[in-house]
Amino acid sequence: MSVTQDDLVEVVFPAERSYEERAAEEEEAWWRTDWRRSISGWMHDEVRRKLMAEDRPYSEWGAWRAIGENGLPGGLDWVEFVSTRMNARRPMSIAGTLPLQLLTHAEKRWWLPRTYSDLLDRADQVEEDLLARARICSRCGARGPRLSGWRTPTTSGYVTMCPPCSGAEFTAYPGHLRGVAYGQMRARKLRADDYLCRLCQSSRASVWDHCHEHDLVRGPVCASCNTIEGMGTPAYLLRREEVVEHLLECGRCRSERTLPARFHAAVAQLHLEAEVRHASCPVRPHVRHRNTTQAGHVFDLYCGRHWTKKWRQEVSDTEALELVHVFVDQALTAGSPGAGVPGPRASSDTPSRT
Repeated sequence: MSVTQDDLVEVVFPAERSYEERAAEEEEAWWRTDWRRSISGWMHDEVRRKLMAEDRPYSEWGAWRAIGENGLPGGLDWVEFVSTRMNARRPMSIAGTLPLQLLTHAEKRWWLPRTYSDLLDRADQVEEDLLARARICSRCGARGPRLSGWRTPTTSGYVTMCPPCSGAEFTAYPGHLRGVAYGQMRARKLRADDYLCRLCQSSRASVWDHCHEHDLVRGPVCASCNTIEGMGTPAYLLRREEVVEHLLECGRCRSERTLPARFHAAVAQLHLEAEVRHASCPVRPHVRHRNTTQAGHVFDLYCGRHWTKKWRQEVSDTEALELVHVFVDQALTAGSPGAGVPGPRASSDTPSRT
């Protein structure tokens, strides 16, 4: 079967933009579904991955966004790129298909079968139409932001309700179950969906969240917030005041001045970001939790200004627990849990690195 020029369509990928350029763009334009931009993003992500794996400082990356003769940025090799992406834990797919298998570079241009390109365009449009419909409040007709999270479960299925309408429809949780054992509350068959989510305060709650270490109720949360609180990155969660306040709804966490064990390394990470510096450099380091050993937590630190300066630091379990106590004390004293970032360790001076 022969393929003619009419069977193909040229694919023009958008140029990669810096973070500043993205931030300056309107939210609507940036988040609009675009399969071409998705593929371009895969290419540039692979360039960044390779450069970071080589431990090259950003100042030596050069024109890594520049497109080469083979149509790829940063000197990428097509076979290596496709192999890496296709063998990833989550292969790059769009609309349930694998576009890299059909993409062809010829005559310094990218090509796809016309019917396949049309399919991807239709998939983009269908997704945009569904998102547009999901943004309209079913009560008052208000149109919310694209990433509003206005979808809320009801007895008849999911509906879209703006925060004012949700507030009028459901009851704010008064905290009357604080200190009640989760197992006891379940036996009483109390319903969470009578209340607003106490985290986002905009969606109907669907489950009772509780402290898994002390088996005490924290409060009603929606499915989305329950997933974020249960599976989100601990260091990210602790930067949100409402999340820390919610964690301290457990009476024993509050009285014992502690947090669930999975947050201890995150508290130590926030401490290192706030207090440790590379020599006299004023820039906060990038801190990554490497692993947890029997002795404590191990972190990799990168100077945010001098990318060649990297070092490793350990925080013992005892030190981490002291930092958790300080974090909780500061949060409770401030009246807005989460506002406090743990200060220097009481047991030693804050280290610096050269």
